[in-house]
Amino acid sequence: MKKIKEIKIQNFKAFQKEQVFPINGKHVLVYGNNGSGKSSLFWALYTLLQSSIKEDDGVKKYFKKYVASNKGTHQTLKNVFMDENEQSFIKLSAIDTATQHEETFTISHDVINTNDDANTLIQELNIASDFINYKLLHNFYRASHKQEVNLWPVFERDIFPFMTDGTQNWLDDIIKAPTLDVPRTPKGAVASRNRKQRYVDDIAALNEKIQNLLNEITGHANIFLKDHFFEGKDVIKVALSFEKKFKFDLIKNKIWEDNKQGQRHDQLHIKLGVEIYDDTIPEKWRAIERVQSFLNEAQLTRIAIGVRIGALRTRPLASARFKILVLDDMLISLDLSNRMDVVRIILNKEEKEDLKFFDGFQKFILTHDKGFFNLIRRNTDEEEWVYFNFNKDEKDSSAPKIKEDESPIQRAIKRFEEGEFEASGNELRKEAEAILDSFLDPDMKFFNQKFKGLSQKLDDAFKQLIDKRHKDFTEKFINDLDLSKLKKIKTDYSTDGTLTAEEIANLDSIKTRLFDFLIEFNEKKNRKELLITETKDILDRIMNAASHHSENPLHREELKNAIAKMIELKEHL
Repeated sequence: MKKIKEIKIQNFKAFQKEQVFPINGKHVLVYGNNGSGKSSLFWALYTLLQSSIKEDDGVKKYFKKYVASNKGTHQTLKNVFMDENEQSFIKLSAIDTATQHEETFTISHDVINTNDDANTLIQELNIASDFINYKLLHNFYRASHKQEVNLWPVFERDIFPFMTDGTQNWLDDIIKAPTLDVPRTPKGAVASRNRKQRYVDDIAALNEKIQNLLNEITGHANIFLKDHFFEGKDVIKVALSFEKKFKFDLIKNKIWEDNKQGQRHDQLHIKLGVEIYDDTIPEKWRAIERVQSFLNEAQLTRIAIGVRIGALRTRPLASARFKILVLDDMLISLDLSNRMDVVRIILNKEEKEDLKFFDGFQKFILTHDKGFFNLIRRNTDEEEWVYFNFNKDEKDSSAPKIKEDESPIQRAIKRFEEGEFEASGNELRKEAEAILDSFLDPDMKFFNQKFKGLSQKLDDAFKQLIDKRHKDFTEKFINDLDLSKLKKIKTDYSTDGTLTAEEIANLDSIKTRLFDFLIEFNEKKNRKELLITETKDILDRIMNAASHHSENPLHREELKNAIAKMIELKEHL
């Protein structure tokens, strides 16, 4: 399996001087305010992956000096506040998790080694990866109330470019002949009838190919919606149909020219059909016209995500050695409850078999919502994730300030080392709450429940541990062990002449199991319960004293011990 170890970006979009992201094969969670560079990281990754299927000139255009009179430089993505002679590049280091072998890939104006047919690793990464940003959801239902939803613009901008057909993304493949232009004579006139007919047949084949893709996406989307948004119940199903297709007369107008976008989006139409389950009618399914007018935003967003995930599922990803999934504020328009539904799915918190295809992705989640960031952070493993904080003052032209985001326990240790004991105690309280929240709600299902104080959470955790202790004992011994065998174990059964050698061996096995369980029971389970009890003492002695006015001083050794206990509590829970 391949993973991204490091990303370096210089003089590209929001980034100015070289910015290094040490990822070391982990998943990535980023918080940043608007304009802080989150989307620049998104597009840097996308640009590097897409470069693997482009000619050098198609990559160099992003790193040229901008010259107003030269249209060939107008697609440059160099930072406008940097000196025009400053080097601009994107570099990605990949590591093989088994062999630790590293490779570095670069795109710039002068160096491009991502599209070398002798090393197709970035091509493979491009084929297997996916990028989803916030525009996708908004564009699904931005039609006016009197119009049908036309998803062609959504597919053209947000889906086809992120899907691959062989080594080509779907949009680039569609823009090739036959849709680039109709057959013409050397003087530019439309070609003869015979050539036209062959060309019309090619157009029909392309239209059919697009519809077949839409059918496949629809199938995956409906399964996903039913199983993961509606708990296996029939609630909503969708259909995608290519209603207005490519035609000779449309293509004759050279619809891919820059000034023809409006005409293209008007003349090409992918219809979003939606049906709602209704058991009061014989057909059971009721068609909804103008879905943007009659479905609420949460329902529309779920449909959009279902279609997008359906598109992802159309690709053969199981055998891919290298793949990433990049989400840029994808859930911005959802309330917290619906956002967490999606995050649970992407993280596969409940380890569902049909969601395991998400597990192979190295994930990048970018958000401007600090609360959402914190919620995901405390429900992910720091051994598997790295966390970044982007910050940018929108009033000036400076580069974003980027640092690894510290956890409460890291801040508690830093404040302790600086002698700021009250601040350290407050951070310790936050860490305890994060540990307890994660322990009590590992699947992130009850994050919006009625507020509970830390003391109540500690009581709940203690009770859960006691209940699990009883359940474990019951499952291991009470349910499959009869009373007569327990009574025999109390005696010197090894000399009992009424027992066979096999029966004695069986009793030996039961006795060993029983004592092993009791030893583990007291060593491990008691340690967890003891830590909960000790944390309650720390709450009274340290955390409350840090949070409220008190005559009780925060002694150095007590606070140092409390930090150690929180680290141990996290390890055990």
